[in-house]
Amino acid sequence: MCELMGLSLNRPAAGHFLIREFGGRDRENVDGWGLAWYPDQSVALIKEPVSWRDSQHTGFLEKYNGLLASIYIAHVRHKTVGGRPTHADTHPFVRELGGREYAFAHNGTLQNPESSFDVKRFRPLGTTDSDYTFCFLLERLARRGDHLTTRASFQWLHRELARINELGQLNCLLSDGRSLFVYHDSAGYKGLVHSAIRTAGHEVRQFEDGQLQLSLESEVRSVGMLFATHPLSDAMANWERLSPGELVVIQDGATVFDRQLRAIKRPSVA
Repeated sequence: MCELMGLSLNRPAAGHFLIREFGGRDRENVDGWGLAWYPDQSVALIKEPVSWRDSQHTGFLEKYNGLLASIYIAHVRHKTVGGRPTHADTHPFVRELGGREYAFAHNGTLQNPESSFDVKRFRPLGTTDSDYTFCFLLERLARRGDHLTTRASFQWLHRELARINELGQLNCLLSDGRSLFVYHDSAGYKGLVHSAIRTAGHEVRQFEDGQLQLSLESEVRSVGMLFATHPLSDAMANWERLSPGELVVIQDGATVFDRQLRAIKRPSVA
């Protein structure tokens, strides 16, 4: 199955630590990987429809000091439907709307969103339910006519995600370069956890388990929130689970909105 990772910090920090730690989780996610980050208001994106370990990009990214941002979204994929993996079907997906570049990654399976939700302005490049869902979400946002900047807009997004969630399993990460939106499936599918990240200035912190190493590098004191499908390291304390149906909005490493929906019981999607 797919796995997600998202990070929001109050100040930019070197992000190769995310790749090393999260990339180690691709053993059962061999059909693609992708990383989106925001060096400024524009999003940078690298993705491939191959295993992390088979990629030529990964060695470069793990040593690339220019990978510096306050928001990161990563995804490793094990496709559950469709044919061979393609670049178009690999997460994260990126689209521009109203002068902002949105990035989106999803795990789970949604049943035939194209028959339930209409899209006109935004069209998927690939064939996945995830790409179509992202297009539909942007379609709804475009019709709304404003970006997601207020509590009312966060509540609106929560309702939209809950509506999409009725079609199946939905864990997702969304960003517009200002905020990181994290939504956990209303039936608790697979899981999402979060942990606080903190580093002093001019410090390199490392967290390790038996096989993996996480290095956090920042020239100044930084704080933030890290989200993942599963805890990334046993050495990192205070991992907490999101509740089913919960939407969390993070700006500059701090929670600005946190709302839960009533958990539901739903049959597993084959």
